[in-house]
Amino acid sequence: MRKKISITIFFLLISLIGGILYLTGQEHTLIINNVYSNKKLSKNIIIKNLETKDKKIGKNKKVILNLKGSSHKFILEVDGEEKEGIIEFSLNKSGELQIEDFLNDKKDWLKEINQY
Repeated sequence: MRKKISITIFFLLISLIGGILYLTGQEHTLIINNVYSNKKLSKNIIIKNLETKDKKIGKNKKVILNLKGSSHKFILEVDGEEKEGIIEFSLNKSGELQIEDFLNDKKDWLKEINQY
């Protein structure tokens, strides 16, 4: 009886550890959209702290990043000014970061995209 309980607890712990690793290690795709509605207003930007080196994004360009984990803090630098933000992904979701909407403090600056 004691051996069955030990084996059951062992398998439950392995399942729990596997679930935690699945949730924290899942890869998400982030599309950074630096295309403005008025293309003349677009600016060069630098995005920092997204598990990668600082990424420079040109005017009216898009960049794709693959990120692991569900929550990411980033700093966006435009013309020497910095603005912080947090991206949180749902399970099996990716996103598109709209730079113009983020800088103008609009509510829907991150659009969720189904990953699979």
